[in-house]
Amino acid sequence: MAETTEKAPGDPKRIPKPALVLGLGGLIPFAAGAFGVWQADPGIATAALHALAIYGAVILSFLGGVHWGRALAPDLGLRPGWARLLWAVTPALLAWASVVALPFTGLIAVLIAGFVLAFFVDIKAVAVGMFPPWYGTLRKILSIGVLACLALALMGMLDGGRGWGG
Repeated sequence: MAETTEKAPGDPKRIPKPALVLGLGGLIPFAAGAFGVWQADPGIATAALHALAIYGAVILSFLGGVHWGRALAPDLGLRPGWARLLWAVTPALLAWASVVALPFTGLIAVLIAGFVLAFFVDIKAVAVGMFPPWYGTLRKILSIGVLACLALALMGMLDGGRGWGG
């Protein structure tokens, strides 16, 4: 499949439409999982929690991969040093920890911590010019959505009385 290159918009803070649409679309599984945790049927709620945890881990890992790829990009003229690449693998390690964390409330807590940390690292990366300004805006929008869904799921777990604690 041939890839077309789109010209950058005139405003460097304007989020490119494909990035915005795909990013917002990526919130759908978070919302579905969060609302699923609130279901009365324990089987549905448990399946929703597992789906949310796995999807959250995948996306958190993806955020690290963005940094790995950017560290290797020749246009920055940077050497892929230890600190930069260590951060790039950290989200995947946090994601893995979230999937194996017990009690179940721990997995959501680890994901929340990972997404908060990733957001702050991304904002710093934008500030030093590793990413375009629009990336920081997109990450803010998506981080708010992800964290709201994870918080909603955590509240559902704490409210549901299904024994999520172990």
